[in-house]
Amino acid sequence: MFDVVPARADRVEEARSEQADRSGPLSALRIAAPAIGLYVLLRLLSLEIMYMLAAQAHARAPGRQVYPDGSINNQWRSFTSATDALVSWDGRWYTKIAGSGLGGPVGAVDADGVPYELRLAFFPLYPWLARPLTFLPLVSPVTACLIVSLLSAIAAAWGLYAVGRRVGGHRVGVMLAAVWAVVPTAMTQNGAFTESLFTALAVWALYAVLTERWLIAGLLAGVSGLSRPTAAALIGTVGLAALIAAVSRRGGWRPYVAMLLAPAGLLAYLGFASARLGGFTRYTDIHHNTFGARWDHGANTWGMVSDILIGVDDDNAAKPIRVLSLVILAGFIVLLVLLAFRAPWQLTVFAAAMLVLATGTSTHISMIGRHLLPAFPVLLVPAALLARASNRDLTIVLGGLALLSGWYAGWLPFISGQAI
Repeated sequence: MFDVVPARADRVEEARSEQADRSGPLSALRIAAPAIGLYVLLRLLSLEIMYMLAAQAHARAPGRQVYPDGSINNQWRSFTSATDALVSWDGRWYTKIAGSGLGGPVGAVDADGVPYELRLAFFPLYPWLARPLTFLPLVSPVTACLIVSLLSAIAAAWGLYAVGRRVGGHRVGVMLAAVWAVVPTAMTQNGAFTESLFTALAVWALYAVLTERWLIAGLLAGVSGLSRPTAAALIGTVGLAALIAAVSRRGGWRPYVAMLLAPAGLLAYLGFASARLGGFTRYTDIHHNTFGARWDHGANTWGMVSDILIGVDDDNAAKPIRVLSLVILAGFIVLLVLLAFRAPWQLTVFAAAMLVLATGTSTHISMIGRHLLPAFPVLLVPAALLARASNRDLTIVLGGLALLSGWYAGWLPFISGQAI
């Protein structure tokens, strides 16, 4: 466990938190309000820096094309606005699905000439949540997706506080939400991406595991399987914890039900998509041939990492974004090692599983930070350190990190020309 000696005010706050747990969700939300408020404040600061960087870049070089949008043709664009980054890459597909659903029959194309079947590569929970909002007046698919991301990010910040408080106390909970707000790739928390939604599901599922609320844990893990394939890390963690509880004769019949619920969403969607396409192999072919994503046991990641470390391939070693991505990966591994044996094993297992899935799949190394963003348990290490700092020092550190996160968010898509 993280040993943080709380001040008297923090001990009072923790007593209130424990009382809120017994009083209901509204009381718990009120106790978590400082963490949520700090999270929102830091994200607003970071996004403002991102916007200013994008505006300056556009003013200085309006015709420079450095921004690949992630569409089917991966069209390169000039500088326009910060909003473009928030709906780029996967976001363009999610807004398309939110606007018109998973689409027509296999073999047909949409109004943009893009085959409908390609939409099946993107798990449906996020655009499903956004689609009902598009029927409201003045709400576009882009706006609908950004609303879902905002609400999901707030739910995630609340859950981060709950987990951090349980592991290290009230102040650690507040700092855990704050640190998640200022990580380098935090921009995707507010864009049309699934990071915030999956993190919210994961953090609350793991909180349910820590408090042995097995039905909630199984249900949330099951729903997460509809959000993205890396939900397998959460499904495996919840399933393992439920199995140990069942063997230990804790929780009665509930851990058995949790083991059944946890993989249900992922298996259901894979079955649905495979049936639509005529087989599971056809489904994996779309991921591989169109989007370049496949399980390769880490060969692609190791190839890029070794190129950067040795410096033999200018395509990797000479590009700052790829070097920075390697630094992010190395930092994550260090934090994971420090986390081990200091937090409940369920949190360490989840973070380690996320690392395996992120590095074992053939994807561009510049996306490693985004793929690891939901692996929040490693942030307990800096959160525990910051919990010991004074408010003055926290203002300097968190403010500085928010500025750097905003710079990275603007520089990544608008300057580096790399995948988000």
